[in-house]
Amino acid sequence: MRFSALVPLAFAAACAPVVTHSPRVEPGITVFGTMGGSRSLCSRDECDTFLVPQLGGGARYGRAATDSTPGFSVGITSSIGFVSSEVDLYVQAPASLGVDAGAGVLAGGSHAMPYVQLGRMLEDGSGWYTTQGFAFLAERDVGLGIDDPMVLVTPRYWAPAIAYRTRGQYGVHLYASGAFGSARVVKGSYDDPDPPAERQPVRAVLVGVVFEMQTSPRPSNVPPAPRPVPAVPPPPGQPR
Repeated sequence: MRFSALVPLAFAAACAPVVTHSPRVEPGITVFGTMGGSRSLCSRDECDTFLVPQLGGGARYGRAATDSTPGFSVGITSSIGFVSSEVDLYVQAPASLGVDAGAGVLAGGSHAMPYVQLGRMLEDGSGWYTTQGFAFLAERDVGLGIDDPMVLVTPRYWAPAIAYRTRGQYGVHLYASGAFGSARVVKGSYDDPDPPAERQPVRAVLVGVVFEMQTSPRPSNVPPAPRPVPAVPPPPGQPR
């Protein structure tokens, strides 16, 4: 097993897609940053596909769901590995459902991942939630040096994740995600016009953190409406 180095691999190829929000859409603009690390669970070093969580920052705009209408958000993440920058389109089910749930898709130059989310977020923004996605990563070269043989991998995997968001306008998401699938692997010489291909397992654990700031947070406490002051009847003998 190998712990993937965060910074060198982030520049080398595409990062693994990571959903950077909870299932409840917050209104207005939210800015965020994300980073993490990964560990391969493959027993053979040669089947490590070097999955590294998304590393970058971005912003999204959201319209909160109501009891009768769905919510939506549109986000953009700029990645340190520029090719893995992505757009995030998400739709939340109406709030009358009783839980926070929705579906979306991450799409970028190096990957695509449709996903669904489910959770129960409190009024202060905190709560647990899960994301279930399926990642399609483009072919990439994971050769570690110019003199090394060519190693092209094309991963496809199920990406279940569980996360917790802290409360408040300045929220922190802590997540743990898995990667379970397979990859088409081509090994050989760069001069070979038709190198052989094989299938190898994708088994990895990814952990990371997302920092976010909501510019228009929903109020956590709404003051009660003032009650009307009852009229005091005048003393006896006075005109009403």
